[in-house]
Amino acid sequence: MFSFGTGNVLWKLPQKSFGVFKIIVLRTSVSVTLIGGLAFFTSTFKGNLYEWIIAIIISAISFLGLLFYNLSIKYSTVSQSITIISMGAVFGVITSAIAYSEVTKWNLWLSLLIIVIGLFFLENKKPILNWSKGSYYALLAAFFWGTTFALFRIPAKALGEVNFSLVLEFTVLSCALVGLFFQKRMKYEFYPTIRTYLIIAAIGILGFLGVLFYNLAVTIVDVSVLSVMGAFTPVISIGVSLVILKERFKPIQYIGMGLTVGAVLLLLI
Repeated sequence: MFSFGTGNVLWKLPQKSFGVFKIIVLRTSVSVTLIGGLAFFTSTFKGNLYEWIIAIIISAISFLGLLFYNLSIKYSTVSQSITIISMGAVFGVITSAIAYSEVTKWNLWLSLLIIVIGLFFLENKKPILNWSKGSYYALLAAFFWGTTFALFRIPAKALGEVNFSLVLEFTVLSCALVGLFFQKRMKYEFYPTIRTYLIIAAIGILGFLGVLFYNLAVTIVDVSVLSVMGAFTPVISIGVSLVILKERFKPIQYIGMGLTVGAVLLLLI
């Protein structure tokens, strides 16, 4: 949560110098290099061809979550987008119930309900009727991330956590390269600086840590619980965005964020 929560805020900064696909390519080049080095020294080959294909398919679908997230923060604030992505917990719980027949307790369902209610306080005084374009992209990201992250347990157990992390990041890199090839040339507000590349490198390192630790966690903790725990990520992101991006919020938005935090705390009961 710390890695993803911090990294998700930093994605906003390079968008003034690069397009979405190029940022993903540069960021994922860093994470692939780190995970590849780790795999070389620690992992052995596991799984059959079918399991590797399934891992690639899940990874490719997960790439859509990253793409829609980047589009969402282009049209909305980072904090609002990330908090809406908490909706992924709903999709994660539903997916885990279907895929793993996990029994969900009352506090988990109550947490989900509170999260959904909290989402509608994030945009403005009439959030249900007037969601921004960025919010709809964030909801799509929530769907693709929520469902695929819940399915990560399957390839993580079959291939090993490190091997699957490498497959995931390499697949994301490949999808981004295809998107970059077809993307139209555009002019951006600023030329990239050393600071821009350092930020992208930091996102890559945080992505490497986030993916690796999540794939370790998903083989140990119930996926439904892990999905709802992920809704706490916005709390970290909001704190980072207040400091780095100087974002400010309306009182009603703080209520929505507070409900999200309270929903996650219910899991401790």
